This record gives sequence, C-alpha cells and structure tokens, in this order.
Amino acid sequence: MRMRLTTRLGAAVVCLVAAVAVTSTQTSSPVKVQPSKEVVAKASTPPPASGKQQTPSIGKQASAKPADSPTDTDSVWIETIDIDGDGSADSADLLWDDEDRVLFLHDEGPFTCQSGGQGSGEMLVAIYGTGNARNQPVGSGWYVVGLDAGECGAKAAGLFGCRFDAQGSTTSCGAAVIKDDEVSIAPGQ
Repeated sequence: MRMRLTTRLGAAVVCLVAAVAVTSTQTSSPVKVQPSKEVVAKASTPPPASGKQQTPSIGKQASAKPADSPTDTDSVWIETIDIDGDGSADSADLLWDDEDRVLFLHDEGPFTCQSGGQGSGEMLVAIYGTGNARNQPVGSGWYVVGLDAGECGAKAAGLFGCRFDAQGSTTSCGAAVIKDDEVSIAPGQ
C-alpha cells in the first residue's frame, strides 16, 4: 500500500513539474516575424545558379556558421525578399546549407515590434528544408533578432529568438544563443 501511494505521489509530482514547464514557455515575441510563404518555399528549392560557393557563414551578431568540415562550401547569394513577413521586401543575404538542408536568411534594418513602432538591427531566419539533418518538419524553423535594451520592450540587450512550426505559428520564444548553425532558446527570458 505504501509503495503504491509513493508511486502515485511521484507520478503526480512529475505531472505538476511538466505542467509548470509547459505554462512557463513563452510563445510570444516582442518582434513581429512570420516568414512569408515565398521564403518557406525557397527551403524546398535548389539555390539559384547565381549563388557563389564559399565557406559558409552568414550574419554578424545574429550569425550562423554551418561548415561541416574545414573545406566545406555552400551557396551564398543576395536576394530581394520579405524575410520577416512585414510586407516589404528586404535586400537579404541567403545561405543554403546543402548538407543539413537548411536555408538561412539574414538582414540588417528595421523590423516591426509587437507593441507597435519599429526597432532596428540584425535578423537571422532559418528554415528547415526537405530531408533536413535535424528531422524537423519542412517549413519549420527559427529566427533571432538583436535587440537593444528597451527596444520592442526588451529588458536587456542581446539576442532574442523564437521557434516556429511548419504553419508559421510560434512554438517557443526567449533569450537565444546560436552555436554554429542551430539555436538554443531559453523560454520566458
């Protein structure tokens, strides 16, 4: 009887901890970003012939370095495209990681805050393509923006990011750290 009660109590604690973790996940962003269907579609098409092969690196503070080996090269090009879904086209840098099948888009400039108004800085968007090495749904991905303290309501300066599903819905947001070509997000921060 005591073992059964301990087991049930343990299971209840696990459920409570899981519920707290789920409710503490932040799913709203201080920045309005919803990659356009045009951007998502690019992750399933080959890069243009105008793309240059070079050591893969994109961005500055909001950056990705998806090199799989010291001699790895990937397609890099510039394109006018609406990367954040605000309705205006940007002159963006694009990088297609052909081994991991991820499209990276980078731009520096204005972006729209959720609360209204505008911020300005770097934005990096990653979209998972068909057959991606992370086994993520095609069209899902993540983005990060570099925010100054107070910009778009940010409490501190740094990288802020969100993950989104294949339908473009935000799934988690928070302080972001990019390592090579993948982001870690601390929800609620």
